[in-house]
Amino acid sequence: MRRTPHRLVGILAVTALAASGLSAAAVGTATPAAALGNGNSLTPPMGWNSWNSIGAYVTENQVKQTIDFMAANGLVQAGYDTVTVDDGWSTRHRDGQSTDFAKTADGAMQLYDANGSPVSGTDGGGNDTTSGHLLPEPDQFPAQTVDGRTVNGIQYLAWYAHGKGMKFGLYATDTYTTCQGHPGSLGHETTDATDFVSWGVDFVKYDDCPYGPTVYGPDGYAYYPQGEGKELTRSIYARTQTFQRALDAATAAAGRPKVTLSLSAQPAHTGIPSLLSADDPARTDPLITAAGTPPHQAPGYSPTGIWCGQVANMCRIGGDRDSELDGVLYNGQLQTALKYPGNVHPGSWNDLDMMFAGWQDTYGVWGVTDTSRGHKPFTDDESRTELSVLSMMAAPLVSGADLRTAADSQHTANGYTWSTGISSSALALLKNRDMISIDQDSLAQPATLVGNPPSSPVAPVVLKRRLANGDLAVALINQDPNNWAMISAGFADLGLTGSGYGYRELWSGATGTATGSIGGNWIPAHGVALYRIAGAGAGTGGGTGGGGPAVVGDGRYHALSAGGTGGQALEVQGGCSAPVGGNSDINAYRSGAAQQWMFTPNADGTVTISDNCASAAQSHTVLAGGNGVGSAYLLNATPGNPWQKWKVTQNGSGALTVTNVGNGLTLDVAGTAAGSTGMTEPANPASAGQSWTVLS
Repeated sequence: MRRTPHRLVGILAVTALAASGLSAAAVGTATPAAALGNGNSLTPPMGWNSWNSIGAYVTENQVKQTIDFMAANGLVQAGYDTVTVDDGWSTRHRDGQSTDFAKTADGAMQLYDANGSPVSGTDGGGNDTTSGHLLPEPDQFPAQTVDGRTVNGIQYLAWYAHGKGMKFGLYATDTYTTCQGHPGSLGHETTDATDFVSWGVDFVKYDDCPYGPTVYGPDGYAYYPQGEGKELTRSIYARTQTFQRALDAATAAAGRPKVTLSLSAQPAHTGIPSLLSADDPARTDPLITAAGTPPHQAPGYSPTGIWCGQVANMCRIGGDRDSELDGVLYNGQLQTALKYPGNVHPGSWNDLDMMFAGWQDTYGVWGVTDTSRGHKPFTDDESRTELSVLSMMAAPLVSGADLRTAADSQHTANGYTWSTGISSSALALLKNRDMISIDQDSLAQPATLVGNPPSSPVAPVVLKRRLANGDLAVALINQDPNNWAMISAGFADLGLTGSGYGYRELWSGATGTATGSIGGNWIPAHGVALYRIAGAGAGTGGGTGGGGPAVVGDGRYHALSAGGTGGQALEVQGGCSAPVGGNSDINAYRSGAAQQWMFTPNADGTVTISDNCASAAQSHTVLAGGNGVGSAYLLNATPGNPWQKWKVTQNGSGALTVTNVGNGLTLDVAGTAAGSTGMTEPANPASAGQSWTVLS
């Protein structure tokens, strides 16, 4: 979220990350992060957040107006079903105190030693002496009467949203204070999580705002503000995990559905290695360990795209954006999103910040009383481009526009009156069903870059994304803010081998048949063409020009789910510590090494399927079948062994059929419960277990 005191820190930290040696190639091949597994956000979340248009002084009435507008104007029906109140909703002290907590000169909460004396906290010590519950600011969120009982203003809004078929979200932080100086949840996780659940909160945006002085390491390195006290001894990973577990405990106790958690950690914060606790879970996390931690950074901080999906459903992977389209183009959040595809799968999504599509200048009349570059509203072309980039990357679609009527969203200042309400044309763009279907596609496979990275900030970008029904989505993006461009993508570059494909351009609705290439029409400045090409995704060969399924030969490990099993994943039975020769089975999707499989093509057109285990017990064993019907088990690779070879085909819906070469039988499962053995059975189109879906 936007907060002026830390803008410089963000710039410095991004520079430090670039200098750390974390190249696109290095992070792009990291092991996919395991899903949080709370059953939420199986497609990217959609909704609205109050910050971009209303800021820190959002009121109960403004949120009600937004809920009413979204329900009355088709946004809820389109999928934008969550309304979230951002920072500034609570009083500046908990109910255990009668006055606001003391702050240091740096805006941090004043911490104290065991004797009650103030301390700096820069050594990781110091106590937060506040206690009690968070309270909604009564002037902004007055109490209301619902069904004969008095509820606070936040609880009332949750009830109101639920009555309109919507979910309600609330803001908190993993630090002592929020970005706007209100009480944070660090050290109060159980209390706050229990309160949120009792109030009816369905979604939490969990921010990271560590105020404090510049902290110097033992070697004299300046870490810039990284916080104080416990903020320095526990990683963002650990602090978020603590709150997430508190939410799960609260919902279990209340008998309510689990709460969706959105982590908004900033890349400015890298931690201080010398102060991180020895028992911090980030130190031993296998994904973080495999990716490595650059010098002058602590594990469990940046980059969140490596590990965040294990503790949250939505994961900020970049800094704050404003209404400059560059922030979401290749030199901004797009390039970062392309580096972390492993964090994208059902239950875990890379968050590219709130959208500015349809946002209007809240600071003045643009071009008259306000000329700040970061306040200029998007053109409709720019709104289409932002929405296209986010949908291609399977990112959450959270609007920051003012979703209220023109009358409700009026402002008056300096003798001018203007409305920040979304225009009818921008509203229609948000509701474009074809764009939303790309974003929400069940295959959950984000786009990849076609060709080389752009040679300049204004050079075109082409993205492609394989879809669950076998279609291919292609975005042709004009990054030039001033000039139109004619952009096309050849079939060879897209990995297409057919002579022609039917297409639909999703913004104009134009249809046709493409031969040899797609596009080739003029695209406006900062504009986009977004195509859905029928049947072109099933045989893209991962962009290599091959005609087989995309998972074959792409050099990546993938998780697979058998049909009819509720999303359970194929795994090495017993995990990577099991001895060679054990069976495969299915289990709840965690996407650890034992649930990850690489499809390596053989010269004869068959495929070898190997796991990602690399332990003392076994190392990259291969899936094998027996002489007949029986279990599919794991063996060390034997060149030329037909029972270790498979034929992999993909239908028009993207599902895989995996057939053993040695016995001619099809990979199936013995049942639908966790622990059911992987089997080879006679081919049966009616058997759901013979249809395998790529999870990551």
